Amino acid sequence: MSSIDSREQIVRDHQSEARTPRSVALLRSVVVAGALLVFGGSVSASGAAEFEAAQPATQASSSLPKAEEVFERYIEVIGGREKLETIKNRRVSGTYQGDPFEFRANLKVWSESDGRFHQRVAEPAGLRYDLFVVDNMTWSVVMDGEPTPIGRVQRQELLDTADFYGEANYKNRYKEIKTVREAVAGDTAIYVISATTHAGRPHTLYFAKDSGLLIGNRVPVTGPNETMRDMTVRIQNYKDIGGVLYPTLFIQEFGGGIKPNRYEFTDVQVNVDDGHEYPVPENVRAVFEAARKGSAGDD
Repeated sequence: MSSIDSREQIVRDHQSEARTPRSVALLRSVVVAGALLVFGGSVSASGAAEFEAAQPATQASSSLPKAEEVFERYIEVIGGREKLETIKNRRVSGTYQGDPFEFRANLKVWSESDGRFHQRVAEPAGLRYDLFVVDNMTWSVVMDGEPTPIGRVQRQELLDTADFYGEANYKNRYKEIKTVREAVAGDTAIYVISATTHAGRPHTLYFAKDSGLLIGNRVPVTGPNETMRDMTVRIQNYKDIGGVLYPTLFIQEFGGGIKPNRYEFTDVQVNVDDGHEYPVPENVRAVFEAARKGSAGDD
């Protein structure tokens, strides 16, 4: 067994002990919000179907901009690298509508530039679900239950989500990036970028040719019965917060008649001195320390 396999097996064994059908459904929904906390732009209301049906434009591949150029232009459009690096934390409040909640739930996110992350989705007088990342340790808490380590693909999804600077951190986020084509989605000319994270997770990103903004993405996520499926995210309604453009409306679409998930940010604040803490539960720390020791032993 490889070091990666042994580490993930230890975390997976603990993860499976505290799962219920509803908590699993919620984990699938809220852990795949990787595009929701990165900087983005707007896309027309017809949405993800436009990306899937985007028609290639007539252009030789040799004349396409390099992926690095597309990302760098995007960084400048949303505020510039120097301004981005002045942002050290972010606080988001909003609402979530989607699986497995019957009604609209409240959303709260605390995130730090060093990768610490806490996301809470809670029904008014109903289910409450928390996700955490600290020092690459990932776990969930349903209501006031036992903290449950998160492993395997869902761990990578959550680590992608907790990447504070998102696509602006592309040099560290991806091991491979390539502009694969120019296309037209609806009436918007786009550049389609293929990217692969260091964990091997593929991303497809859609940048508007004229504005330079990121207007959508597609990633594989964990679906029912832990099968993989593609999720396309529409990114809309961006606002200037502290000199940086932040999106405030996101719609996750899965196709096949599945009802979309909808995240709406009603308040975004940056560089907040609120003293929010990210304590690591002892059982979570013990699981990941055992996993790390097992990985070192295999090496």
